[in-house]
Amino acid sequence: MRLITVETFLERESLMNEGKRVDRRAEVLEFGDDEATEYAILSHRWTAQEVDYAEIVELAKMAVEERFEQRDGYRKIFQTCE
Repeated sequence: MRLITVETFLERESLMNEGKRVDRRAEVLEFGDDEATEYAILSHRWTAQEVDYAEIVELAKMAVEERFEQRDGYRKIFQTCE
C-alpha cells in the first residue's frame, strides 16, 4: 500500500509556500504494511482536476516544474492531510 507521510507532506508544502528550501530527500510517500498500518482511504470522484499517483510521486521527488496547488485534486489531498 502507498501512503502519504502527512507530517512531511505538510511541512514540505509550508516551506514551499514560504519560499524556503525543501529537503528533496524527505520521504513524502512510503509503502506501508497493510496489517500493521493505520490508514484512511479517501473517497474519490474523478475529474479533470485530479492529481494521479505518478504526479504525486514526481512532486514528492521535486522532479516537476509544474505546481498542482490550484487543482481541486491537490487541494483535496492537502486539506485531508491538514
